[in-house]
Amino acid sequence: MSIKGKLSRMKKHLSIEPQLGERGKTTPNEQQLIDIPFYDKWKKLNAKAIHFEENYTILREKQFELQTMHGKYTFAEAIDIVERWQETSLKHPLSAAGRSPEDLLFFDTETTGLSSGAGSTIFLLGYSQLSRNGVKVKQYFLPGPEHEVALYYHFLHDVKNLSNLVTYNGKAFDWPQVKTRHTFVRDQVPKLPAFGHFDLLHGARRLWKDTLPSCKLSIVEGEILKFARGEDTPGYMAPMLYFDFLHEPDPEYIEGVLTHNEWDVLSLISLYVHISSCLLNYENKEVSTREKIQVGKWLEFVGEKERALLCLEQLIKEDSENVTVECFLLLAKLYKQTNRKNDAIFLLENAFKRSQFSSVEIAIELSKLLEHFAKDYEKALFYAVKGLNNIKEMTKLVSNDNNKQTSELIKRIERLEQKIIKASDS
Repeated sequence: MSIKGKLSRMKKHLSIEPQLGERGKTTPNEQQLIDIPFYDKWKKLNAKAIHFEENYTILREKQFELQTMHGKYTFAEAIDIVERWQETSLKHPLSAAGRSPEDLLFFDTETTGLSSGAGSTIFLLGYSQLSRNGVKVKQYFLPGPEHEVALYYHFLHDVKNLSNLVTYNGKAFDWPQVKTRHTFVRDQVPKLPAFGHFDLLHGARRLWKDTLPSCKLSIVEGEILKFARGEDTPGYMAPMLYFDFLHEPDPEYIEGVLTHNEWDVLSLISLYVHISSCLLNYENKEVSTREKIQVGKWLEFVGEKERALLCLEQLIKEDSENVTVECFLLLAKLYKQTNRKNDAIFLLENAFKRSQFSSVEIAIELSKLLEHFAKDYEKALFYAVKGLNNIKEMTKLVSNDNNKQTSELIKRIERLEQKIIKASDS
């Protein structure tokens, strides 16, 4: 160990170590820069070395104008969507209410493995950030395992606040990885700041899990955002390319990985715009029928029942042929919860008249409403029998006994027949 390193350790034990804010500030001398392999190539990639004591990390920065298109959105639309969140009373986990565009950090990592254990190393911390002047992308690259303190020291001093991270599967992967790696260097770098999170993977799954083959970011980019990556370095190749770099530290090995990560953090901006637009502008024709159905379910799930009701009502009015049975049932549920049971009956009866919606589930729900609310036992029996017949027809087509539904309907039919007999005797 060098004399400087030994002195640093002695200062720590003597409790006279300078404050973190005072460390790492020295400008690297010319010799330090010369010692960095292929430094001219790094500079061509808009990257530079920033030192911390004897170690360093590579910082790459790029700037984009607000009118830049990424997929079908400009970055200016992200500024607009944050402002829209300030104007609405909608309460939602993805709401940016009370935040400025600059507060959101669209964050992604590249690692040497997919596990969240100590054996996997983060070698790239990247984020994009909005402002009125454009979008800034900053990437902190780990040039070798011995430089991990420098990586986290400079990254954590830069961001200071991680309470507004926007990620894609960051709750399950990126952030746990950061926490794990931070434990190894926590005595030499700032503490992890307060943590808040918008994980867009959950939103993507809610909106498109039934319509896309996968909710991988690359598929969502192509199918939803209309962003074509062109010649991209696949994520699974990133660890191999990083190990090649460690063997021969030429930035050409990982240039594609840097671009891949850059596109990731820019796509998160466009994806946030799209998901927020679905939630805030569900009446817009740009929002597909399937997306509107899922928005209605999502709004109901987060307790925004009135908005969910309006969303589904409008959808059925405009596109009743392409909605699903699930949509009718959810709207009927919302009518019941808002004490509009007659509207629920009217809705489901009209739906059941059309063959594509004459499902067992609608028949059962109608039978329940007519029995317990309208006290119309004969009509309730009619739909219970219809439901049972539907099950028998389905059983002929596919070997599915539906034992639970069948037994419940048989009991319902027997009970309704008894009620009708009692009513006729009285």
